[in-house]
Amino acid sequence: RMFFKIAGFEFRYQTRQPIFWVAAIIFVLLAFGAVASDNIQLGNTANVHKNAPWVIAQSSLIFAVIYMFVTTAFVANVVVRDDDTGFGPLIRSTRVSKFDYLFGRFIGAYLAAALSFIAVPLGFWLGSLMPWVDKETLGPFMPQAYLFAYFFLALPVLFLSSAIFFTLATVTRSMMWTYVGVIGFLVLRAIFSLALTRQGME
Repeated sequence: RMFFKIAGFEFRYQTRQPIFWVAAIIFVLLAFGAVASDNIQLGNTANVHKNAPWVIAQSSLIFAVIYMFVTTAFVANVVVRDDDTGFGPLIRSTRVSKFDYLFGRFIGAYLAAALSFIAVPLGFWLGSLMPWVDKETLGPFMPQAYLFAYFFLALPVLFLSSAIFFTLATVTRSMMWTYVGVIGFLVLRAIFSLALTRQGME
């Protein structure tokens, strides 16, 4: 089916791009530092083991939100790239359906972003193996905690953000306005989080 061919092409294209590897390296180092360094702390994780399921889950969600900038680069680039090169109109003039073309490209780009995000649980795990980390700050290795945080927490967030900003890029045909949308989304999220926190304290 054409959908799978297009998705496969886009996945292979994205995994060959520098941003795929740059993002993976940056986030594996950030996740590594969150466990291996006492100077980095994500969220409310004081007095909890650095590799506890709650810490891994909370940290994965934080990284997934930050990763919106990366997923946007993957999925929004699909639409803008084809229009800039003139390849999009050529494809749309063929018998390839709009569904296969748009959603095939989207799924391929999303899967590449999801693969790149594996750097986060990998970084957590590698950080916990470092000999200088105080063993008193670590709990037992629980692979199910990493799997749950990745598949059931991080990936849905990445999919939702990818879908939102892919749609925005399709409408605006502009990387700049898509990133403006990302920043606006993060600002609104921060405002709502602050409002909920204050309400909970009252």
